[in-house]
Formats: sequence, structure tokens, C-alpha cells
Amino acid sequence: MIDVETFSVALKNIRNQKLRSYLTLLGIVIGIASIISLIGIVQGMQGFITGELQSIGLDSIFVEPGSEMGMSTAIAKTLSANDLDVIKRIPGVKDATGFWETSAILEFKGQETEVVLLGMEADKMFLLEDMGYVDIIEGRQFTKTDRFSIGLYEDFAKETFDTEIKVRENVEINGKKFRVIAISKPNAFLSGFGASNMVLVTDTVVKDFFDEPDPLELVVMVDEGADIKEVQEEIDDRLEKKHGAKDFYTMTSENLLEGADTILGLVGLVVFAIAGISLVVGGIGIMNTMLMAVMERTREIGVMKAIGATNNTILSLFLIESGLIGLIGGLIGILLGILIAALASFVAALSGFPFNAFPSVELIGGALFFSLVVGMVSGWIPAQRAAKMDPTEALRFK
Repeated sequence: MIDVETFSVALKNIRNQKLRSYLTLLGIVIGIASIISLIGIVQGMQGFITGELQSIGLDSIFVEPGSEMGMSTAIAKTLSANDLDVIKRIPGVKDATGFWETSAILEFKGQETEVVLLGMEADKMFLLEDMGYVDIIEGRQFTKTDRFSIGLYEDFAKETFDTEIKVRENVEINGKKFRVIAISKPNAFLSGFGASNMVLVTDTVVKDFFDEPDPLELVVMVDEGADIKEVQEEIDDRLEKKHGAKDFYTMTSENLLEGADTILGLVGLVVFAIAGISLVVGGIGIMNTMLMAVMERTREIGVMKAIGATNNTILSLFLIESGLIGLIGGLIGILLGILIAALASFVAALSGFPFNAFPSVELIGGALFFSLVVGMVSGWIPAQRAAKMDPTEALRFK
């Protein structure tokens, strides 16, 4: 029978074995702290990436050169400006444009740095805002009359050179003078992958000055109510017929989201497996501690049985002790895991990749319950051994 007295005796026994109890706790603490912190970080990253991809909109289709398992966009150049005409004629397509990309050297007040030029049709620049890539905080949007104009991300404008680049100031790109007309809020998703050095220009700049007549990749916006998968399949069919080969691949925002979820889910499983090893080690430690306790307290068990303690009482006492060790280890591990997750969130925010790694209530509750179960399961064999002792033999034990 489990009662208040049994709990108090169990707590007293744990306090009387401070050093051994502390050492036993370590395995549980490390395992639970690993689960709480690492899975919290994975969940935080998952939430951040999901939010960023959803901000792009689930009605977007990206057409990339090469193949998903083959050449990257940095090597393959298989798309052309004419592909946009084909795509725009497909039913369900709301709009389509291309990204003309190249690298260049930007100079400002005697200092230079390498940048990536992202060129788009001037009248389609609004798509970047719709997709969450750009959020203008100073200046204005591009117009058809803009030619020698550029847009920068705020962190690039402030941190790259000794002097901050401001709207209406001039810079040189590969020796040609350009005027800054827009400063955009930093994009956390792009900045996190080191892409804050992206400079927005019109497509004519990349075409005329860098000899890049064709876009490197295409983006398609689908009509509201249209089936995005059907539109994606139609794009695949028509472009493959036009090219004569499948030298490209298409992705939807939903595909990107599913891919990110799959990868982070696998990472979470690996993390849980590694943390599980620590919990197994902790469980073995609890079992060893309880077996030693049974041996050391053999006469005590005999006395308890002699004055009327039943086998169930003895069993309950040792199970409660082992369960409490697991529970205390779980509580300490949860607190340590939360601190580690909070530190990871802080460092990530400083690095321009903000996400909330604070573990969910479900994760904390599950970890606490799991630590209790590990403790009680580990203590089951020692508890049974104690409960089955013959009182006469136990009293004779020295």
C-alpha cells in the first residue's frame, strides 16, 4: 500500500545516501537535458523554417535548372527567357518571372566587397515583397524607368563598410555607378544562410552588363483556387517537350516545407536515440544503486517485515525510491535543458537566424513522465528482491 509514510521513508533513505544518489542522477539528468534542449532546438528551427516558407506563400512554384539529385543552380544553366512565355500560357498561372543572377564587385568610398546581383523585371519586383524576400523600410519600389538603381538589405548596408550606405547614395558595381533607391529589412531566412549580400537590380543590368541573357531560375504564382499540383505537372510536361529533355525540376512551397520537415524530423529521431543511450545508462545506474541499497538494508527489511510490513509495502518502498530518483533527475535535466535551449535561441538571434527553442509543454511533461518510468522500471528487480526476502534470514544477515 502506497501512503504518505512510505513516501517519507523513501525520501529519507535517498537523503541518507546523498553522494550515491547524486551520482545516480547524472545519467538521467544528461539524458533528459539532451532531449529537452536538442529537440527544443529542432522544434524551434522547424517552426522558424515553416514560418519563413509560409511567408513565401503556398501558391508558388519554383523552376530550377539541373535535377534535384544532380547539378546545382550554380553550375547548370538550362532555362531561358522563352520558357516564361510557355509558362504564362498555362491555365491556372497568375504570373511568372525569372531571377537573373551573377556575382560582382561593389565599391563604396574606396572599399570593395563581393556581392550577388539578383535581377528581376522591374514591373515584377512586387513579387519579392509578396513572397517575403523583400520588406522595404526606406526608399521606394523599382519602376520601369529604373536602370542604374539598386536595393540593399539593411544589415549589408550598415555592417559591410566603415560607413553606412544610405538611400540616395551612389556605389560602383564593376566600375559602373548605381544609386541606392531602397533599403529592405533583413530577411532572417536568407541572412541565416549568408545571403544578406544580395543586391537587387533590374534584369536589364544583368543582361546588358554581365552577358546573362537567360534567367537562372523561374518563379510562378498560381491563381487562387487553381490546383497547384496540376499546374506543376503541366509546367513539367510543356517545358520537357520544349527542351527535349528533363534538364530542370520544379518545386512548390509545400514541397520545400515537406522536405524541411522530413530532414528536421530525422534529426529529431537521431537526437532522441542519442539521448536515449544516456537514459539507459542512467537506468542501469539506478538499478545498481537500488541493488546495493537492498543488500545494505537487508536487516532493516527483516525488521520491517517482523513488525508487520507486507511484501507489497516493501515493493512499494523501493519502487518509490527508484521512481523519485528518476523524477528528481528528470526535473534537474529539464531545467538544464531549458537553459541550454534559451542560450541557443539567444546565440541564434545574434547570428541573424532567430528561432524560439523553448520546449513545448508536451515535451516537458513527456520527459518528466519518461524519467519517472525509467526510474521505476530500473528499480523493479531490486524492489522484487527486497519484497521476497525471508524475514528470518534477513534478520540474521550481517
